Amino acid sequence: MLAEAPLSVAEIARGMGKTPGGKLTRTLKDLEYAGFVARDSGLNPQTGEPLRVERYRVKDNYTRFYLRYVAPKRKAIEKGLFKFTSPAQLKGWDAMLGLQFENMILNHLEDILPRLGLDRSMVLSAAPYLRRAGKGVKGCQIDLLVQTERTVFVVEIKRRKEIGSGVMDEVKAKVDALGVPRGLSVRTALVYDGKLSPAIESERYFDFIVDAKAMLREV
Repeated sequence: MLAEAPLSVAEIARGMGKTPGGKLTRTLKDLEYAGFVARDSGLNPQTGEPLRVERYRVKDNYTRFYLRYVAPKRKAIEKGLFKFTSPAQLKGWDAMLGLQFENMILNHLEDILPRLGLDRSMVLSAAPYLRRAGKGVKGCQIDLLVQTERTVFVVEIKRRKEIGSGVMDEVKAKVDALGVPRGLSVRTALVYDGKLSPAIESERYFDFIVDAKAMLREV
């Protein structure tokens, strides 16, 4: 389940047909300590209080690859029956690479923050943000939401061969759905891998544009 998307303890328990707490919680903590999963928590941008729901995600990219492509075919692989000439032949490969790229960026927060003009002492919270839609409440999903005392940074993480200008509309919709209270300013950032449409830089919608390849070469 976690190989597909981040989940709360309650969602993991429901998918496994178990009750949350106890052994499941201890197992997740052990996996977190071992570095296989990460527990993403943050602040509610509307209240400044800790989010009530924390979510776990697969932190180790090889673990996700193993869970998605190796474990289901393990017996066939051991018998030499499962072969392919290119990873691109694997089902859902492009979508999986997008998840892997996003996860890699989240694992390099210490390298992202300076490129947003921030250091750790200024940051109150930095984590993916998800709010389910409800009665009178818009759903909102943000790849990385960084919060300081006076500013909210909406960070879009995108990996595509060609990244079109539509990414600006996607982020505008997310900012609108987020609905930060008065007194907080919003800044936007794009962390990307791929070829950017010239319009993205010429329209100057994003306050920060971070080329992930260039950033990682400097790490």
